Amino acid sequence: MKVGILTLPLWNNYGGIIQAFALKETLKRMGHTVFLVDYHHHKLSFLASKNIQLKRFIRSSLWNNAPYYPDKKENEIISQHTLAFIKSEFEFITKRIDGEILLKQETEMLDAVVVGSDQVWRPGYTPNIYNYFLEFCPATQIKIAYAASFGTEQFLFDEVQTKRCKDLLAKFKAVSVREDSAVKLCKDHFHMEAVQLLDPTLLLGVEDYLQIIDRHKTEPSEGELFTYILDMDDRKNEILKTVGAGLALTAFETMPRKFDKFFTPKDSNYIFPPLPQWLRSFRDAKFVIADSFHGCIFSIIFNKPFIALGNAERGMTRFVSLLKLFSLEERLITNAEDINLDLINSPIDWVKVNEDLEEQRARSVKFLLKAFCNES
Repeated sequence: MKVGILTLPLWNNYGGIIQAFALKETLKRMGHTVFLVDYHHHKLSFLASKNIQLKRFIRSSLWNNAPYYPDKKENEIISQHTLAFIKSEFEFITKRIDGEILLKQETEMLDAVVVGSDQVWRPGYTPNIYNYFLEFCPATQIKIAYAASFGTEQFLFDEVQTKRCKDLLAKFKAVSVREDSAVKLCKDHFHMEAVQLLDPTLLLGVEDYLQIIDRHKTEPSEGELFTYILDMDDRKNEILKTVGAGLALTAFETMPRKFDKFFTPKDSNYIFPPLPQWLRSFRDAKFVIADSFHGCIFSIIFNKPFIALGNAERGMTRFVSLLKLFSLEERLITNAEDINLDLINSPIDWVKVNEDLEEQRARSVKFLLKAFCNES
């Protein structure tokens, strides 16, 4: 079949890009021709864009610690390596889609559309949530949700969204979600029996990611303690120092420089390192500290001892649900006081983890095979 993957817009989010790649590879190995639906739902009108620029200028002028959000042109600069990876690793990509009409036109030739993974069912992340429940798809297309995520254990849909999405979900041939909490949300609010399955990145083996590293130019990592922190604060910084001192390892990161008040396009430090370099960071590391969901996933894939720093703002349930699958709940830290040498040095039973992963992977692949079979 010709299958489209619909996920959140891909710019420089390593986890978002690699999960879409992994799902593409899995479906491709099943014999399908897979298209990345290059949907950018955040296109703004001219007035809305100018309003955001004005607010950004005011915030950066009055508040030294105000976050700086790059615009489209700046995003293209800082995402040049990650966009190049997408272009080289996805064989088929639709035109860039930023409107409803083009979304229908670019996907009408598909036999099926798979929505997922990532937080595609989190209303705050998607201006038009109905497109992520495949409202644009004709009745003749097979509709599948693979490891779709609400992002949180709270149900954030209003009454109108709930009814409309419930009706749309009833037209899906198969529905799976990423977190165990999402199974309950689907049942309680959409009256849908969903199944929990693996994030797409876990459908591939470590050898698949080593091949990506090998076929792209990368540099040796500059340390042994890989710190992948998306939202740094004093608490996390204290944890990094404690772990680094306890293990006597040199810390390193693979992230761009944080934006100052004003973006400097010519400063290469703002550019996100290539995705294969990010993967190599896991391979080279002796220990990983991450407040990222996919940071935890790739620590597991590469069998690296790790500590997960709870990131409530980005969705704590994702961490809890993932670690529960592999009996690794004790690796989740929410307070600096919970860090101690016993925990840091506590060995992980990777034989058991890998056995559990194989079992969950088989379930997930079976779901996809059944979803695409001709039986209704």
